Amino acid sequence: MVIISSIVLAFVTGVISSFGHCLGMCGGIVAIYSARQPALATTNGARPSLMTRIANLLPLHLGRILTYTFFGALIGLAGSLLEQFGGLMGAQGALSIIVGAIMILLALSLLGVLPSIETVIASATSGASPMKRMRGLLGKQNVWATLGLGVLWGFLPCGLVFAMLVIAASTQTIWGGALTMFAFGLGTIPTLLGFGLAANMLSPQLRGRLQSVAALLILLFAIQTILRGLAVANIVPSLSFGPVMLW
Repeated sequence: MVIISSIVLAFVTGVISSFGHCLGMCGGIVAIYSARQPALATTNGARPSLMTRIANLLPLHLGRILTYTFFGALIGLAGSLLEQFGGLMGAQGALSIIVGAIMILLALSLLGVLPSIETVIASATSGASPMKRMRGLLGKQNVWATLGLGVLWGFLPCGLVFAMLVIAASTQTIWGGALTMFAFGLGTIPTLLGFGLAANMLSPQLRGRLQSVAALLILLFAIQTILRGLAVANIVPSLSFGPVMLW
């Protein structure tokens, strides 16, 4: 149930956040890439077909999702090792509480209560970013360059990605972590694949509200994770509705 709920949460968060946080953070990458691709440009008053545009952009998003999935597998493995260590030390409940606390901090960052993760990382790394390497690939016109651009895109610091990685770690399996991050990436595709068309339909205020909704979903999942840890430690009673165990 933990893996299924993590995958569903990641996908829903990806869909919702793609209209707000993702569009603001990554919409520019799609716009710049599209502007530099002749296959996506309007010529003689005619626009390329929808299938042509999708085929040109898919490797970009595939590369990004591959990076997310890879990180998800790694963090899922780390979660499984921590779970085994915690089992040996009798600290499974404490690990769940720590994971939940980290998720709360990330949610508060997305809500603007705490500084953004992107700002913190930029300060810690003196502004170093994979974006510098991405610039040389933005104008390339082959599938492998586009795929590589997408892979580098996945390395860009993002508060939502960090939050999803914490959720992926809570699955405590390689496949659970990988599928969680794959689902998140998949959820962000519809908006980012639309060349910012959604941005013209949604006001900045509405996009900000949608980001807050995504942060609140993460916050609720964090509370559930903490309560699960408290239940494991026999501090609070477990709660179930039929076959569904909330914590």
